[in-house]
Amino acid sequence: MNKNKGYFYLTCSAYLLTIILDLLFTYIATPNLLLEGNPLYNQTNFGWTGLIAINVITFVGYVAMSWYAFIKYKPPITNETDFKRYLSLINYGDADKYVPMMWKLPKNWGPQTACLCWSVVCVLPFCRMIIVLEWFLMILRIRNAFTVTFFTIVSLFPLGRIDIVLAILGAWILSFVWIKKEFKNNLKQIEKRQSSN
Repeated sequence: MNKNKGYFYLTCSAYLLTIILDLLFTYIATPNLLLEGNPLYNQTNFGWTGLIAINVITFVGYVAMSWYAFIKYKPPITNETDFKRYLSLINYGDADKYVPMMWKLPKNWGPQTACLCWSVVCVLPFCRMIIVLEWFLMILRIRNAFTVTFFTIVSLFPLGRIDIVLAILGAWILSFVWIKKEFKNNLKQIEKRQSSN
């Protein structure tokens, strides 16, 4: 099994585990779902059937993103060792066509899609664990300095959805990590080709 397939299975397993824990703790904390804060559920109000259906759909979407990021996407082979030229080449098909801050839509959508999918896939299990932690603390009814501070911070976010805000922020930060990682991999491929010649 290659490394990317391992990452695919690892991320999908981690996200599935967080879904199971979230649903289990939700059932323990609020079997009638009065405390459920999932905005998609609140719009449908189909009870447990709707909540489970939403989680199945989001898991399928997550698997699709993970599959694209780790299995489907094949980075372009380039000879560019300059970062700006590399970005220009993979996004616009022309190394001389540098667009600062990517304000112009790319010609090649593959790298952009892979970057988005990779970033979201990496951040979501951690953000989902925040919800699991919230339920866990509510079930145990622990009241100490940590829980008071934690729930005070959570309450500052719209509808208490700190996980959504952190997911957006985390995915944005991780997109820069992905770009740097891909550029380093490109440099390694160049070195391999040069050493084999």
